[in-house]
Amino acid sequence: MISEDGNMSALDREALDWLVRLDDQPGDEAVHAAFEAWLEGSPAHRASWEAALDLASEVETAFPSVMVQDNAPARDGALSNDVIALPLREKRARSRGPRWGLVGGLGLAACLCLAVAPDVALHLRAQEMTGAGEVRSLVLDDGTQVKLAPDSALSFAIDGKTRSARLLRGRAYFDVAHDTARPFRVMAEDTVVTVLGTAFEVDGLSDNASVAVRRGIVAVDYAEHGPRTVLHRGERVSLAAGGQPERGMVRAERVAGWVEGRMFVKDRPIGEVLDALRPWYGGYMVVRGPGLATRRVTGIYDLRDPNAALSALGKAHSIRVRAITPWLKIVTVQ
Repeated sequence: MISEDGNMSALDREALDWLVRLDDQPGDEAVHAAFEAWLEGSPAHRASWEAALDLASEVETAFPSVMVQDNAPARDGALSNDVIALPLREKRARSRGPRWGLVGGLGLAACLCLAVAPDVALHLRAQEMTGAGEVRSLVLDDGTQVKLAPDSALSFAIDGKTRSARLLRGRAYFDVAHDTARPFRVMAEDTVVTVLGTAFEVDGLSDNASVAVRRGIVAVDYAEHGPRTVLHRGERVSLAAGGQPERGMVRAERVAGWVEGRMFVKDRPIGEVLDALRPWYGGYMVVRGPGLATRRVTGIYDLRDPNAALSALGKAHSIRVRAITPWLKIVTVQ
């Protein structure tokens, strides 16, 4: 379910979303029927569901103190008294559909696994990592300055001939030291940014990295997606839904506003805004709902107070925030 680079596929995230939906609406026959249809829709769906259950089982074994019996008194430090202990393998790991009463524990276990397992994989590859709400400042050997956003991971290589960095997760802002003999390259997924000396942001939160320039010029190459894109100050590029580079304009001084704890949003899908808010929240946030792609957001939000940002979004849009535990929220956009 979690790949070697610590990422999770969109289909596996769907499986996790079903775990949470079934817990949130245990008596809704329409939801159960929709889940069964999804499960039977493709062998890949069933494989992701089984993988989610396997991971939940492994986490329950590794962290037995996290789960408590339904309706049993919660021990000190336990999450709550409605979380169910999961002997998953024996009870339902291979059954056709879920036992609905177990889904709450499954969802929590899967979320816990998402929080732990990716970091284990990334630690093997990353030279720098940040936690929730943490912005880290780095100075590389060539003098390049880097700001690493919360919940991000970076590796880099600086020697006499080459300068490169790989954004393994999250976001980073680079102020590159000028060196005409050694172009600086930043890689994120299949995206390569090449510069000599400039300041720019690489956002790897989505499936395809976006790039915005605060100062100077950069060249952006998306593997197998059109020709090279050259960006100047105040320009940005990302891959559109059709897989082609889509250019846009941004106020240069607002590039990487997260460095100061601010998020400037202009007519963006609310799902994208929530994705940007996730790393600042000191827990796990599940987002879902039909409005994620259709509802548009404009505003300025304080990333240093993600709960206040969620509250502000909720007042302006149809958002329901359900706190399962102090570290797990389910955000539904109608």
